[in-house]
Amino acid sequence: MAANESVQKYYDALLASYDILTEAVSNANERGMKVSKQFVSDIAKGQREAIELGKKLAAEPTDLGQYFSSMMEATTAAQGRALAFTQVVYQEAAAAGSDARETVQKLVEANKETAQAAIELTRRFAASNPMTEAVRRSVEAMTPPKEKAAAPKKETAGV
Repeated sequence: MAANESVQKYYDALLASYDILTEAVSNANERGMKVSKQFVSDIAKGQREAIELGKKLAAEPTDLGQYFSSMMEATTAAQGRALAFTQVVYQEAAAAGSDARETVQKLVEANKETAQAAIELTRRFAASNPMTEAVRRSVEAMTPPKEKAAAPKKETAGV
């Protein structure tokens, strides 16, 4: 029963590692989608504003005051969108860095648990394996006794 618990603990630790990775990939995907949606939205707004500007200029091509004020409005709106997009990208990049550190910390902890479970499994396997005792006896039989190895060799005098 204890070996079964060790196996279960090992696989639970592996699953925890995979769950951490899956969550990290999902979060990264959501961040990417958020940035992509913002980008697409900004492009659509820019295209609409460009068309509106074109309509204004086509309606009264000789009104230079309207031309310059419309150009300033369009330029200001474009700069605002660019600034907002840059801010979103920066926030997502900063959050992604924070998430990456947190994910690495979680993975290190999960891998420690996995390694501990694997060590416990190996110990239990070695303790319950009938070949372990046979190998231990073979190694002991091939190892010289301590007294023989520690005793000094006698030298023959006069040779």
